[in-house]
Amino acid sequence: MSTTKSIQSVERAFSILELFQQTGCAEHSLKEIAQALELNKSTAFGLVNTLTELGYLQQNRENQKYALGLRLLSFSNTVKVQNIIIRTVHPYLEQINRKYGETVHCAVRQGDGVIYIDKVEATGSIHISTQIGTLNDLHCTGVGKCILAYMPPEDQERVLNGPLKTMTIHTVTNAEQLRREIETVRRQGYATDSEEIAIGLSCLAVPVFSGPDTVACAISVSGMTVRIQNARDNGLLEDLQRLAREISRQIFGS
Repeated sequence: MSTTKSIQSVERAFSILELFQQTGCAEHSLKEIAQALELNKSTAFGLVNTLTELGYLQQNRENQKYALGLRLLSFSNTVKVQNIIIRTVHPYLEQINRKYGETVHCAVRQGDGVIYIDKVEATGSIHISTQIGTLNDLHCTGVGKCILAYMPPEDQERVLNGPLKTMTIHTVTNAEQLRREIETVRRQGYATDSEEIAIGLSCLAVPVFSGPDTVACAISVSGMTVRIQNARDNGLLEDLQRLAREISRQIFGS
């Protein structure tokens, strides 16, 4: 059985951050960090300096000691918000899954991509090979387009002008065409993936808003193209939009 070799510098960087938690001490000097972790001073300095430049540590100018940086709070807030979303959204995903029998996802923005934070599998034999926690593209997924359509203009343009990966013959990789499509998403209030990731598979997705023009997450239903079309003819879009409004009110009061 193969094993994965750990990267020592990464381990050491995390051990520095964990030191503050383990000791309960708000500040540590470089010497204290080096001694506690049995690092030579130059190695400790390089790691501490990098963590400080990245915002994960901050230095007290008066005593030259280091404390945990404010950037770590962004992770805490992100995890907290995502956990609230998962707890709230999951029963709704199960509700749609029971009614239509297809795979249902909930996804959030991650940088210039999208990650699935929850999933309920289809009840039939069709398996959608998405994984929770995996980074996916914005331009060729229904949930991704819902998020892309409401991203800040500068972020949106960066994605549109960047490399747009071709997954199938139906993947939209032309920036102008994609720009028109996400304008349609904003106008209609939903997005589609029409065999853009895999031939024969499609999805229908809607945004969940945390405020005006601010998307907290997106939910989608995926399956074989003909089945998704049939589900849409039988009220899937209306059900998704209703659930999105309920989720938005329940979590964000909007």
